[in-house]
Amino acid sequence: MTPELSNSAPRLPLVRLGREVVADRQEALEREWLLTNGIGGFAGASLAGANTRRYHGLLVASLQPPLGRTVLLSKLDEAALLQGQAYALDVNEWKSGAASLAGLNYLQSVQFEGTLPTFEYRLGQATLLKQIWLEYGLNSVLVRYTYPNGPAPLELSVRPLANSRDYHATSQEPLPPYQVEADLARPGLWRVEAGPEAPPWYFQAFGEAAQWLPEAGRGPYRGFFYRQEAERGQPDPDEVLYGLGTWRVRLEPGQTVTFVASLAEPATTAALFESSRERELARQTALLETAHLPPGDDPLDRLATRLTLAADQFVVGRPDPARPGALLGDYRTVIAGYPWFSDWGRDTMIALPGLTLVTRRWPEARVILRSFAQSVSRGMLPNRFPDSAQPLGESDYNTVDASLWYFDAVDKYLAATGDTGLGVELYPVLKEIIDWHVRGTRFGIGLDEDGLLRSGEPGLQLTWMDVKIDDLVVTPRHGKPIEINALWYRACRVMEALSGRIGLAAQARPYAELAERVAAVFEQTYWYAEGGYFYDNIEPDGRPDPALRPNQAIALAVAPELVSLEKRQAALDRVRLKLLTPYGLRTLSPDDPAYTPRYTGNRVARDKAYHQGTVWPWPLGPYARAVLSLGEANRPALRALLEPFVQNLDQASCVGQVNEIFGAEPPFPPVGCVAQAWSVSELLEMWQLLA
Repeated sequence: MTPELSNSAPRLPLVRLGREVVADRQEALEREWLLTNGIGGFAGASLAGANTRRYHGLLVASLQPPLGRTVLLSKLDEAALLQGQAYALDVNEWKSGAASLAGLNYLQSVQFEGTLPTFEYRLGQATLLKQIWLEYGLNSVLVRYTYPNGPAPLELSVRPLANSRDYHATSQEPLPPYQVEADLARPGLWRVEAGPEAPPWYFQAFGEAAQWLPEAGRGPYRGFFYRQEAERGQPDPDEVLYGLGTWRVRLEPGQTVTFVASLAEPATTAALFESSRERELARQTALLETAHLPPGDDPLDRLATRLTLAADQFVVGRPDPARPGALLGDYRTVIAGYPWFSDWGRDTMIALPGLTLVTRRWPEARVILRSFAQSVSRGMLPNRFPDSAQPLGESDYNTVDASLWYFDAVDKYLAATGDTGLGVELYPVLKEIIDWHVRGTRFGIGLDEDGLLRSGEPGLQLTWMDVKIDDLVVTPRHGKPIEINALWYRACRVMEALSGRIGLAAQARPYAELAERVAAVFEQTYWYAEGGYFYDNIEPDGRPDPALRPNQAIALAVAPELVSLEKRQAALDRVRLKLLTPYGLRTLSPDDPAYTPRYTGNRVARDKAYHQGTVWPWPLGPYARAVLSLGEANRPALRALLEPFVQNLDQASCVGQVNEIFGAEPPFPPVGCVAQAWSVSELLEMWQLLA
């Protein structure tokens, strides 16, 4: 199946997935759509319409933007009556009993305009369209039903299934005391409450008059089964939802009705409703205009167009109370991935160049860099931000690389924008980071006698290979990881150059000396002559770790000058031979006894495989930069590495997105998080590098 794409720019891409996809039960239930609202909230479900994850929902609101995500409206189940013929349009899977799949009989296609989905149903000789979108900057979801043509009036019934829980949990009985109150003064408006712990929200109808039948379908619905949670080995892969009643509306051909679920006040919703969808499409179009993407038919350029829209879903801020539907100007961050990650320091700094510099969202890049500068503590950027109102603590700074990637992001920002003013502003923070690393900071991070950076303590995981299962750290990498010292070298060089750039040349020399100390020992420390590649890590006792991992490609990308061309070539040949796959780099060579080819089973089994062979797309970007440093003759082969993602955007777990990870062996199934910021970012950086 080849998606239908528009050829003109900057018009939004159109992608239509027809009956060959949506009539296939497995395809329709395994693949997903995703919408985001710019403040951390989102909506998503399977293409079939069933929720297959605990994280799925139509209104997953961000109560403490961009975090505090809470499922309030799980889904809408619909039925239609036309000329005496009843059509059940819902699709659900149950903990026990047969799945409700009737809706798949009538679903003809799912079409995406930009990221916005339209579901087309064929009801005999009639057509019913369902469109879903979010109001940017607000916790609001809009679902529009259009009856464009048919032989007679259509009676549509819609049953909202409500929830009231953290998005990591599932609802079980006893449920909170749900209450629905109709506003008699404003027909079409209902207020929903679910006990004192959850905020009230509103369900509102626009267009043709909707009648509320409070006792029709009201009450708990038990046993909704989430196949993806069961596949992940999660406890409680089922839950109980609450039916709020049934809304019924009569539609003549050409008529529409739109239901809005929102935390916003009804007056705000009413003021924004009229042009809401058109405004969101215009916003996405403006992103493409800002990015200055090539207008041609080259598949890789069209890939960049779609990745630009994918990138937008990760860049989030906080709502501006003075301008409903807009964000505050002084705060931005990056959601690491959907549906379950929050914003992480490491992921943000790795992803920032692709998400905001390639796409020319320079003001937002500036705000992100300034926002994170405010969170630096003892020379460290936080690893992650709590998904609640709790303050940052020691455990949230357990990363050695986030602070070092910050220098890379700052340097790339300055190169792209020439914004020396930000360099001046951030210089004291950057200096503080270097100073703390020289004298030593948390978690054993500090400069060793040989000039290399050491890190790690028992029970900690500080690099991006950061899995910890209870007390077991799967890939601890304590000591001197190769990419960490390449990043340390780069940070020192960035400070050396920045000192001169902002008129502080006298302060440059100490940073040059720190870099020169790394350069003097790097190659001889890490070169594994017998293997023909570089050691992954030097253990605290001085023993080298010969595991063949992608970290050497990262090191050779950020600081290729640290090693000879000959050794660089040899190492990258080994990476290509043992680690390179169509969707990224394996995290461990298949020759290693610890290699785990299958990312399956429960949480423990999957976490053990996470960095022991599983393929990650994001190191593909550093690999490409390292290989290109060997010579321009490598450019065609590197461009070919982007080609699998042209089709994968529609065949992966989430339409228009790139997974966090893939299986280590053919057919390299997409697994893990369905939309990952640094996966998208690094592909965009590759595209720009190789354009």
